[in-house]
Amino acid sequence: MALNAVGDNGGMHPGTWWKTIDPGLLERLDELLCKGRLIPAVKLLRDEGGQQPQPGLYEAQDLLIERRAELDRQGLLPPTPPPTTAQLIEKVEAATAPVLAVEAFWDGDTEGWFVVLVAIVRRPGGRHDCFDEVLLTVLQFGGDLRLFTGQVPPWPEAQQAIEQGRAVAQHVGVPFHFASPEEPNDDLPRWWDSQLN
Repeated sequence: MALNAVGDNGGMHPGTWWKTIDPGLLERLDELLCKGRLIPAVKLLRDEGGQQPQPGLYEAQDLLIERRAELDRQGLLPPTPPPTTAQLIEKVEAATAPVLAVEAFWDGDTEGWFVVLVAIVRRPGGRHDCFDEVLLTVLQFGGDLRLFTGQVPPWPEAQQAIEQGRAVAQHVGVPFHFASPEEPNDDLPRWWDSQLN
């Protein structure tokens, strides 16, 4: 069945599109969203959704983010607990290059800000000629709507990154770096910017 909840611009009405989609396809989309697999869900919606005209990538992403929020409101999204400090230490100890620092930094996307926790290792990487990063975890405890509802600051993901990042850094005997723990800012120097290589 093709989607028929179309808006004035030919696109789908937010909040109603999933009520008109084929139930089997919706079940498959919901399964992907519950597993946190947004990109495969976007591809599935665009390939098999039957919308005319086919939604663009950003429109499909926005629709599925909205659907995921609806699943969350219904209590259908399984909570994904962040990794424990012991699990992060295991990741650092598995690094094949020398670990020089543990770093937390802000990044963001269409869903809001999040904190990335990495181990900095000595080897050429994609962002620096001498240093690379080993991803430890990404922490996000809600979207940017929290800014308007007064839930942040303080940012709980930043607080957790500080606690776990310091513990991991102390365990392996390296410094911990977080340039902006109080507020999101992705335009600040990274740990390697202070190094002479």
